[in-house]
Amino acid sequence: MQSPLQTLDSLDQTKAYQMPDYIDSQKNASCLDILGTQTGVYIQQKFEKFQMGLNIFKVYASNQLGEEIKFKQLFKCKEISSNCTRFWLGPKTRPFEMIVDNSQSKDLQPDINKKLPQSSDRTIFKFKREYQCTCFCCNRPRLEVYYVENGQNQFLGYIIDPIYCCRIGCNIFDSNDNLKYMIEASACQSYFWCRCPCSVECNKVDFTIKLPTGEVVAPMLKQIKTWCNSDSTSYTDNISVMFPLKASKEDKALILAATIMIEFMYFERDQDT
Repeated sequence: MQSPLQTLDSLDQTKAYQMPDYIDSQKNASCLDILGTQTGVYIQQKFEKFQMGLNIFKVYASNQLGEEIKFKQLFKCKEISSNCTRFWLGPKTRPFEMIVDNSQSKDLQPDINKKLPQSSDRTIFKFKREYQCTCFCCNRPRLEVYYVENGQNQFLGYIIDPIYCCRIGCNIFDSNDNLKYMIEASACQSYFWCRCPCSVECNKVDFTIKLPTGEVVAPMLKQIKTWCNSDSTSYTDNISVMFPLKASKEDKALILAATIMIEFMYFERDQDT
């Protein structure tokens, strides 16, 4: 989560830091810049009382093994949708907005006595999916990604759920309609066919992040919570995502949005189960 430090060329040391400048750079860094420095993210689906039916996710920084870095929460994502659409429309079709804010980010709030800004001031991204009357390859579900930090309204790109045979996943496009990445998983994995309730292996799904050429550049792992492999009733499933090495900060925001899209399309279930 740390931005590069400035060095003093005048000193006979390779790493002599100007700490005041470093501290100022951390305070002034945008959330998009901070996301751009991450090697990956660890996403937990959060269960909260009085929020039945709404999806809530907490996004943490992860290490190079895809493991959560404790106390390094980056964002909180909360679904905005109506009770009517949640009741009548399934997760693959219902419209929603996902509000992503930095209310839990420790790096952006170094002064614990500082008054927190209003929720709208903390919003970093908005993921928006309109209702689509999908029929096979026509009108496939589409999630648009906007960067709205500090009053901006920058369109970063969109996510499309394509039609697959024996696979699941999504395609990631930038704001110029260029295909940047594909996230895919085989539907032949045991989770989809033969799940043992007490087996970790049977309750996970391995994804790969690919370039348009088909080259695999990063892994993604979806772990489904079961009664046997969980030690907490507060959280449900989790997803570990490693970012491609050459991904830009905008690419990483799009990959984060694609992960949420996949969660909606293929893994959403009643949180009270």
